[in-house]
Amino acid sequence: MLTAEFLVFSSILSAAWCQAGIKALYPKTLNATSGSCLVIPCQFNISKEKEVFLDRSPVATWLRGSLWRVYDTDNFTNAHRQLEPQMKMVGDLRKENCTSVMMNLTSLHSDRYFFRLQSEGFSVRETKAVQINVSDSLAEPRVIVPVLREGEVGNLTCTVPAPCPSATPNVTWDPALGGNITQWTQLNADGTQSVQSILNFIPSLRHHELKVNCVSTHLRDREDKPLLSHKTVILNVEYPPKETQISLTGSVWLGNNLTLTCQSNANPPAAHRWFMKKEGIVEEVGSSRVLSFTVAHEKSGEYICEAQNPHGAVNSTILQINAPGISFTAFLTVLVLFLLLIFALPILMYRRCKKTYISETKQDEDIYANVSSSTEKSRQLQSKACGDKAIYTINLEHTFKKNLSNEDIYANC
Repeated sequence: MLTAEFLVFSSILSAAWCQAGIKALYPKTLNATSGSCLVIPCQFNISKEKEVFLDRSPVATWLRGSLWRVYDTDNFTNAHRQLEPQMKMVGDLRKENCTSVMMNLTSLHSDRYFFRLQSEGFSVRETKAVQINVSDSLAEPRVIVPVLREGEVGNLTCTVPAPCPSATPNVTWDPALGGNITQWTQLNADGTQSVQSILNFIPSLRHHELKVNCVSTHLRDREDKPLLSHKTVILNVEYPPKETQISLTGSVWLGNNLTLTCQSNANPPAAHRWFMKKEGIVEEVGSSRVLSFTVAHEKSGEYICEAQNPHGAVNSTILQINAPGISFTAFLTVLVLFLLLIFALPILMYRRCKKTYISETKQDEDIYANVSSSTEKSRQLQSKACGDKAIYTINLEHTFKKNLSNEDIYANC
């Protein structure tokens, strides 16, 4: 009994001593994709006196945290072994490189894993674990968008994890913005790998607020259908003021309130200043987007708005303000009188014309009556002349003479 307890105590003491003799370095967390593989970058250090064991065919394994209690016991069965991922050592243990590859991963392999190094007469493990997460979807790409300025070269950078060297993801841009794309695989500081793609282009106003997608395509070992992941960013392009113009609210009359608004398209938003030019002299009259004043003769002149941001300044077109000689109220009074005159004049002319027409009609009736009377007298005279002709025909000689002297009278009988 004492011998057995002594052996157990010796084993615990030996394990503690051995654990204190190793220090493994690997990431705290690694993410993998179902159906693919995962590289675990790993380096370790052991004490000088234990380096001799590295020449005795050392073996490295990764122990699952969920199976910790059954390892190295009779309770560890083939069913437990099936829960372990396939492992491949790619590092040289003699050079203290324990980099490993887990293959054919599924979501069931997500767990904490502890590194253990074994050799003839030697076994040691690291108490620090690496958390491995296996997902059925790809991790979202990481996109870096710098400050973009119109006309200056800009670079969009998209980085995608590459956990499996045999299935490096491919990165594309949508849209490509007419730029140049470079892509490569890089080694990160923690030993993992990633694919980096840089889109090089010249930003313009049409790129402002444009949605751009970085798309990652990942091929899997067990399936023909690839996995896709994307990250969408909205571009923010800075540019100098454009389309600067003035809008006017109100009527230009003496005493009226007038509002001038400066409108411009700029990013970042522009600051505004107002200038008035009168008789060749330019004076600054405001420093805000809106300029309000009461119309007066001294406010007449040429108004200009200047829009400015860190990338440039642009002036608007000239707005001429001329204050009239009268106020709107006086103008309205004159206008009303003018309209009354316009409407009253036809009525007066109509009445005058009607009166003249009546007078002329009466004169025409009098003339007609006189003409009718003269005509009647002429008819009576003609009738009498015709009667005289009948009387005078009795005496031929006398009648002949009479007819000769009255030829004109009897012509119509």
